[in-house]
Amino acid sequence: MKLRDVLAPERTVVPLQAETLQQAGDVLLERLASAHGVLDLAKLRRRVSERRADDAVAMGDRAFLLHYRTDAVGQLVVALGVAGAPICRHAPDDGEQCARIVIMIAAPPRHAARYLQVVGGFARLLRKPEVLERVLGARDPHALTALEPFSEYRLPEQLAVRDVMSDRPMTVAADIPLKDVARTLVRTGLGAVPVVDEEQRVIGMISEREVIRYLLHVQAFTGPDARVASPPIAGTRTVRDAMTRQVLCVAPEQPIAEVASLMSNKDVDRVPVVREGRLVGFLTRGDIVRKLIGT
Repeated sequence: MKLRDVLAPERTVVPLQAETLQQAGDVLLERLASAHGVLDLAKLRRRVSERRADDAVAMGDRAFLLHYRTDAVGQLVVALGVAGAPICRHAPDDGEQCARIVIMIAAPPRHAARYLQVVGGFARLLRKPEVLERVLGARDPHALTALEPFSEYRLPEQLAVRDVMSDRPMTVAADIPLKDVARTLVRTGLGAVPVVDEEQRVIGMISEREVIRYLLHVQAFTGPDARVASPPIAGTRTVRDAMTRQVLCVAPEQPIAEVASLMSNKDVDRVPVVREGRLVGFLTRGDIVRKLIGT
């Protein structure tokens, strides 16, 4: 499959008239409205309007990627725009980010493989200065979609989990106090960490969900509406008391598209990577997109 196969002049905007990334997204969403794969436009609009933090990713200073997993579409659909002047946004962790190209992709969860191939294809092509120059210089939608690089570029082969995973993940032991893990998650911004034993075998996961349950438990006994005068041993709870023991693990050799689809179907944001039962890495949805676009 060629990258040109996912593009169409009617879903391409040149020039893209927008001063903000949100305005650019609104314009491209209107172009997707006529796409054959859109099953429920109202539902797609609602999904886009949620504006989750991880919906927009910067491909360096080359492009913005707006991506949505939703069953409002029956197949992967793409809209592409090139603005005459850089569109900028302020990212809390990365400062100001600016780019003239905006790509919007919507795909059903079951099409994770195709989605990853398309994202990887755009990222690899736009890293080439000569291709980027031709995209930015296109006069109109027909000229842009007809560029040879799109017609000649075959979508990349599947990556394996080992190509994308973090190979030095943070871990915790089961016997440490739960309140210490809560501080760690807040300090690092991590959503969850694997729980391992002395031999680095995964025995559970502890996430923000378990920490919140812990805080609510403490509040019930120590807050203004406490049900008893003296709290029980809530303050001495350990990770073992609260961790999730049923953990979805993957192998480093598995195709990344297969794992991404599995994560979508199971509604899991992160998974430990194990070899012979021992932790060798950690994979998140964010890792997948960031590695594909090279940030």
